[in-house]
Amino acid sequence: MSPRRSLGILLITGLFAAGCGVGLHSETDAEHATPYLANASVGSIGVRAVRIVLAGSAASGTGTSAPQAYLLATLVNDSDTADTLTSATVAGGAVQAAASLSVPPQQTIQLGEPDLGLTGPVLTVGALSTPLQVGTTQQVTFTFQNAGTTVLQVPVIESSDVGTTASAAPVSASG
Repeated sequence: MSPRRSLGILLITGLFAAGCGVGLHSETDAEHATPYLANASVGSIGVRAVRIVLAGSAASGTGTSAPQAYLLATLVNDSDTADTLTSATVAGGAVQAAASLSVPPQQTIQLGEPDLGLTGPVLTVGALSTPLQVGTTQQVTFTFQNAGTTVLQVPVIESSDVGTTASAAPVSASG
């Protein structure tokens, strides 16, 4: 066999051997798509487009008595009777409603965020044992008087992400 032919076979064999380990133990094997919103149903209540939005004071690291975040969601009641959100919790923190949160029959309630001018009932998140980090998820539990309890993994986003593809908040298509 000629040296030129031997060199060609050696190069081709080397290329195949080098490609055998491609992708093995790759760092991207463990990566997953970032969840942009969380959805769940419990009984006749749909809990839609749930996300935790850092409050302006939380993002800048100031203001210990101010809310650290807001819980944004859309609550849909498909029942013929009203239901009441009796509690909501974020792992490692406390959630407070500004008022009793009743979801009328066959109605939708959009939770608000006053820093962004989003009207609607407000659920504030505070008293967190560790600060929330953008890009992570937190366990959130919603408990309704009639429908029961649901637990979701909810993304933490900045207020600048509300209304983008990072949040699923409704965006007006009118000009």
